Amino acid sequence: MKWKSEPNGDLSGFLDRGISVKGEVSFKDTLRIDGRFEGTIRSGKTLIIGESADVNAEIEVNSLYVSGRLRGQAKVADRIELSGSARVESDLNTSILVVAEGALFDGRCTMNKETRTGPREVENHTVKVKNISSSK
Repeated sequence: MKWKSEPNGDLSGFLDRGISVKGEVSFKDTLRIDGRFEGTIRSGKTLIIGESADVNAEIEVNSLYVSGRLRGQAKVADRIELSGSARVESDLNTSILVVAEGALFDGRCTMNKETRTGPREVENHTVKVKNISSSK
């Protein structure tokens, strides 16, 4: 996937295809989701929603890159990028929004300088899981 600005940082976690998780996740650097997630996601850095991902969540991160399906709400301090394969049914709050040709966006976007709060530090990696299943 080619992004306008490349996601950076160490990968803190990865939810692969065939994995389904419900709960609350916080992480320090970068989390990539290619499976299904429902719940709350909070971080000081970057969330990548891959092409095969289906995410229904309340999200608070510094940067968000979407290639898959996103539902819920996202408050993003720096930037949101939607690739051409993104399917977003969500309300977005961010400073910068980049939408590639072919992306589907159905929701509201609020853009203001107050959103840009800078990265938050998360001391521990915490995952509260209610349900995990694999469809392999």
